[in-house]
Amino acid sequence: MQELDQAISELERAHREVPPARSIDDLGIGGSVGHFKRYEVRRCIGEGGMGRIYQAYDPVLRRDVAVKVMRHDVPEPERRRFRREAIFGARFCHPSIVRIYDMGEHRSDDGRPIEWFSMEHLPGSDLERVLGRASSHGRRLPLISVVDIFRQVLAALQYSHDCFVVHRDVKPANIYVTRDPNTRFMTTKLLDFGIALDLDGPENDEVLCGNPFYMAPEQTRRGAAIDARADVYAAGLSFYEVLTGKHPLDDFRRSPLETVLSAQSKFTAPPPSRLLPSGTSPRIASAVDMIYERATAKEPSERFQSARDMAEAMMVFLSPV
Repeated sequence: MQELDQAISELERAHREVPPARSIDDLGIGGSVGHFKRYEVRRCIGEGGMGRIYQAYDPVLRRDVAVKVMRHDVPEPERRRFRREAIFGARFCHPSIVRIYDMGEHRSDDGRPIEWFSMEHLPGSDLERVLGRASSHGRRLPLISVVDIFRQVLAALQYSHDCFVVHRDVKPANIYVTRDPNTRFMTTKLLDFGIALDLDGPENDEVLCGNPFYMAPEQTRRGAAIDARADVYAAGLSFYEVLTGKHPLDDFRRSPLETVLSAQSKFTAPPPSRLLPSGTSPRIASAVDMIYERATAKEPSERFQSARDMAEAMMVFLSPV
């Protein structure tokens, strides 16, 4: 270990001692590099309250990308969320977090500024749509597929938490199932860090953030301390929903917002094992209930203390009987 530290120190010292640029053709310290890139827009692949997402082609790097374009009339708080999503996505480097490539501003024909960012293009679908299609055909996702999806999501969350960032919006709509273009293996991507909380930053959000159906009890209280365990809670709710096809708070779908927020602290849903197929083994049913119960404990201290802990608990599904 001492030899490794010494080698790293020598490399860092050599990097600092690189002589400054001397040629007029060199950039030199303090210089800048710029370029102008055009994306060839192919089609609209999504639309939401803030704008649209287009499939486009990057002719320089010869690859498809997705370009998210914000409407010009979006309020400033939503603009900050849009920029935050791009900044966190560009900062992170993890196979299960969508990669952000570039960000810029476009002028419309009438001169209005329109912000955009480009990211990796993901052929596939988010879990919310996958669940909708499966439900319409009377089907459920296989347990082994659900476990694989959530182990990847939890790995992404652990990485984010190690970077002192809490996602705060974990839900099936922000979990994307795609296929790696090189290996063709199915892979999972965690999307949308737009309302993420930077625990290492100066921000102190007093505003309630998140979807009320996936908010941890502490998220429902203004000014309460939020940490990584809020994401564990949301992952537990999502696990229940994806596995059973029914959200734990489905009975509150038409209830007022205050009732839904209160339910996160007071309501206990039936164990997910009751909604599993009749032939499910007792061992699997018990493990499903244990993981859900630990992930969604009302008190953060009683939950899995990290996304990694929850992922390790899921190993029980991969072990032989």
